[in-house]
Amino acid sequence: MIICLSPLFSCEKVWVEDLQEKAYDTIRGTYEIESAVWEEAEPIDINGDGQASFDYYAEWNSISSGGPGWSNVGNESGQLTIPYVVDSSAEWNGRPSLGRRHLNYNFKIKAVIEGNESHLEFELPDDGSEFTQSGYGEITLRTKVTLHILTAPEKSEQITGTILIKYIRTKYQLS
Repeated sequence: MIICLSPLFSCEKVWVEDLQEKAYDTIRGTYEIESAVWEEAEPIDINGDGQASFDYYAEWNSISSGGPGWSNVGNESGQLTIPYVVDSSAEWNGRPSLGRRHLNYNFKIKAVIEGNESHLEFELPDDGSEFTQSGYGEITLRTKVTLHILTAPEKSEQITGTILIKYIRTKYQLS
C-alpha cells in the first residue's frame, strides 16, 4: 500500500512546483522601460530646450550621457531601474553637466498556492512607491524621483516629483 501511495505524493509535489513556475513565468525576465510619465501639475523640461512635456522618459532620453539601464526579475527577487538626471558640477557651481543615471528599486517575490491556483506576492520597500504587476511581462511603478533640470544655459535646479514608469519584459529567462 505504501508503494502505491508514493507516486501520489510525488505527483502532488510536482503539481505545486508547476503552479509556482506558472506564477513566476508571468514576471521573470529582463525588462526595459517602455514609458515614464511625469505626474505633477506642470510639464517638465529637463534639458532646458523650452519644450516642456509630461513624457518624462523622452525628456530623460534627451540627455546624451548615460546608459539605458536594465531591470531584472527572478523567482525570488527583482530589481527595477528608476531613471533620473544628475548635474555632476552642481556641488561646485560650475557650468551644468547633466547625465542620465539610475536608482535601483529592489523587491522580493513569493509564489503563493491557493487550491488549484497560484499568484505572486511582493515584499516592497517602505518608501511610498506603488508597484503593480499590470500584465503578463508588464510592471508599473509609481514613485518619487529627485533630479536636476536646466533652468538656464548656465544654471540647473534640483526638483522632486512623481513619475509613473511602465516596464515591459524584453527577454524571458529562467532563474
